[in-house]
Formats: sequence, C-alpha cells, structure tokens
Amino acid sequence: MQLIEHGIREIDTSVAVSKLDLFLGRKGMVEWDNYAYKTLGSDKFCGITEMGQSMIFLKDMELMKKIFIKDFEYFADRREFFSESEIRMKKMLSVLEGEEWKHVRSSVSPIFTTGKIRRMMESFNSVGKEWIESFQEKAKANLDDSVVIEALPSVNQYTIDVIASAVFGMRAGTIQNPNSIFAKMADKLANFTKWQLLKFAIAVFFPKFAEIIRLKLINVEAVDFFDGIFDQGLKARMSGATTGNRNDFLQLMVEARKGELKAVGSDELSSFEKDAQIGGGESRGGGEKKQWLTEQIMNSQSIGFFFAGFSTTSNAITATVYVLAVHQNVQEKLRNEVDKVVKPDGSLDYDDLSSLVYLDMVLCEVLRKYPAVARLERRCVRDYKDAETGLFVPKGAFAIIPLHAIHHDKKYYEKPDEFYPEHFSPDKKTQRNPYAYMPFGIGPRNCIGMRFALVETKAVIAHLVHNFRIEPTNKTPIPLTGTWANFTFLPPKGLELRLTPLQK
Repeated sequence: MQLIEHGIREIDTSVAVSKLDLFLGRKGMVEWDNYAYKTLGSDKFCGITEMGQSMIFLKDMELMKKIFIKDFEYFADRREFFSESEIRMKKMLSVLEGEEWKHVRSSVSPIFTTGKIRRMMESFNSVGKEWIESFQEKAKANLDDSVVIEALPSVNQYTIDVIASAVFGMRAGTIQNPNSIFAKMADKLANFTKWQLLKFAIAVFFPKFAEIIRLKLINVEAVDFFDGIFDQGLKARMSGATTGNRNDFLQLMVEARKGELKAVGSDELSSFEKDAQIGGGESRGGGEKKQWLTEQIMNSQSIGFFFAGFSTTSNAITATVYVLAVHQNVQEKLRNEVDKVVKPDGSLDYDDLSSLVYLDMVLCEVLRKYPAVARLERRCVRDYKDAETGLFVPKGAFAIIPLHAIHHDKKYYEKPDEFYPEHFSPDKKTQRNPYAYMPFGIGPRNCIGMRFALVETKAVIAHLVHNFRIEPTNKTPIPLTGTWANFTFLPPKGLELRLTPLQK
C-alpha cells in the first residue's frame, strides 16, 4: 500500500544504504533510520518502504507517546520473526500477539517488580564474587600481577551463571568451566554467527518465503536443552517434589500459575512501568477463568528470558567495561562512589546499589550510545487516524521509532557522539523529554525484564570497579568498533582489556 496515497511524505532510504548491503550485513538498519531522521527535518513523521513493507517513521515525541502508549490498542503487535515450525520461540512473550499476549504479560509482570528482583540479589552477589575471584587467581599467576581478558566471552561467563541461578535455580559452573555443556548450549542459542544473521535478514525482509521453507532461526539442539531443564524443574516444583525457599524465575512462574504470587516489600511502579500498564483488564462474564500460563507458555518464557536477556545484557556490560577502561576519570569517580556501599564480605545490598547516582548515569550513557536495538517497531492491527496531525496508518503498516538517531540528536544531548555521563545528571534528566531516552522501549510492549537487566549489570560493574583497575591494552580499539546486525549492536570480537587487582 502506497503511503503517499494518504498524503504521507515518503523518503527513499536506499539512497543511503542499498538493500544488498543491508541483506549481506555490510551495513545495518541504523544507517537507513539515521538518513531518514536527518532528511525529515522538522516534520513530525514520514513514510519509508522496506522490501515492500510500509513504515511510518516517527520523529515527534508526542506522536510517539500517542501511538506507543495512549492509542496502543491500534499498535499492539510486533514484527513476526518465527514461523510455526518454531512454536516454542513463537510463544515467547515478546512474540505473542493479541489477547494471548495481553493475558500472559499481565500474569508474568509481577515477577519483575522491585520486591521480586530484590529476592534475586543473592544470585547477583554470589556469581559476581565468584567471577571476580577467578580473575584475581589468574592475575596472581602472572608476573605483572594482572590479567588480560577477552571482554565479551569473559562477561558471558557471568551472565550465563546469573541466568542459570536466577532463572533455573541451578549452578551452571561456566565461570570455572567455560566449556561446560551449559555454556556451549548458551552460545548456540544466542551467539549471532554470520549464518544466523543471514537467516534473520531473510525472516525480516522475506517473511512469506521464510514461512514457506520453514526457516529455523534458532539452534534446535540448544532450545531442546533449555526446554528440557525448565520442563524437568517445572514438573518438580508443581508437584511439590522440590521444597525450600526458592528465589528464582522458575519458582515465581509456578507461584504465578497457582495464583500465589504476592507483593514482596515495596513493589512500587516507576514511570516506565506505569506506561507499560495494560488497559481493559480481564474479559467479563461468568464461567471459569482461563489459565493462560500453560506448561508450553511457561517453558517458552524461560527460553525467551534467556534468549532476550543473555546477549543484550552481555553486550551492555561489555560496552560499560570498555568505556571505563578508556575513560579512567569516569572509572575513578565511579569507584569512589561504589567503595562506600560495598559490604565487608564484598556483597552489595539492593537498596545501596539503587542509590548509586553516578553508576546510574554511567550505565544510562552506555545504553544511550550503544542501545541494544537501533529502533522500536509496532504493527498496526487496524486502521488508525490521528485527528491532530492528520496521520493515517493503514492496517498492517509498521510505526517505528528511530531509537539510535534520537539518542544521538544534539537537540537532546549536548555531546551526542561522546561518552558523557553528565547527560544523565539529575538536572539534565528533568530538563529533557523522557521519550528522548528509550533503551528498553516504551508502553505496554516495553522490555519486561528491564529492572532485572539493570540490577544484574549494575551489580557486576560495581563488583568489578571495587576490585580492579580496568585498562585498555595495545590491541584495544579506540574508539569502539562494532557492527549493527539489522537492529542489534554487536561489540567487536577479540576485544581485549587488562584487569589489575586493587590492594584492599
């Protein structure tokens, strides 16, 4: 459907990036979006076409708020990636549609509130300290009393062990044994090889063809592995065979299914979470209430939590460690803040961690400069007309927010191309439109695991700067190189950093 027929200005993004370059992974969608964003000028929106698919490109913040929050019922779905041949992936919360998505989201949302994440601090602390000790032991064995690490694989060891503990309630042992079966399967599930990136490109640009050939995007062996772990644990918890105080995702899912998931402590809602609330409530009428958390749905959420949270969190931690190595003044300032709250046993308290203003500034700036995804998308489920702007969005078209372009706009950030944590000082944050910073999305389909990811990342960064001086090596690329794989930023492979233990 031609958007120009509805009075919508269209911009040809292929001028900036050819479809062949995009399909072969030589460039990413971020270049398309940045070109359209600059070309659009002061206009609030325009149309672009991607492989025959109509897109409404948004630049106006109030229009974004309308479409992604206020009028969300018109834009309730996301882009489809997985075919029916990957039913376990298709049942992940991020992929579900319509009423099924709405009820599953409502059922699992209480798992990710403050009180529940507080219950998982034990996992963040125990895994974090084990990770730190492994580096300290390696440094002692070297003549210069330091250790050179390959950043991303080293960070992956932490994130895998955290997710194993916090999601499955088990020890993966990846820090002690990087070649464990758990580590190998995690790598197969979430590692973006060139072949996997090509398959995702086919799914994005040729969805009908991908469905016809029953294209499988995710490694089947890895999905089977994690599905088996979760299924076994789920049956044990549901039957009562596993007892004791459990503080993991699996236990919270069981409590949610049984209707026993209660508020713990102060489950307050941030503005981000208030924007995510779903209107409409449960369906009216009599009869027995439907159980939306079936075993299949629960199994898919465990896989989804790992799939969505593993690589994105690892990438964010890697980028943070990198900028701290390159910006020693930032690292020292952060260390001075962190040192004041670390307990004598080396652990961190949830409330103390949440009180670290500069740590929050540093992480926000990392997520601004290197967001997990370059854009946000929502599919229009029925024709939409905005009376104020005259915008018409036909059913089936996508509304997109060019996240990377907004995060690098001088209108909102005084030093958009630099790493500058002061962008997120308390004063600067209050002066800026809140929708100029959306690393976890906005509205009811924002990232449900936002709080978990932030606490997991803050905890490991605090552990790291408290115990080590982080420095670049002569092989560390400055500035940071990396690639945009369609929507996603991937740090460079082989990124080296040096850790030198601090005398305590």
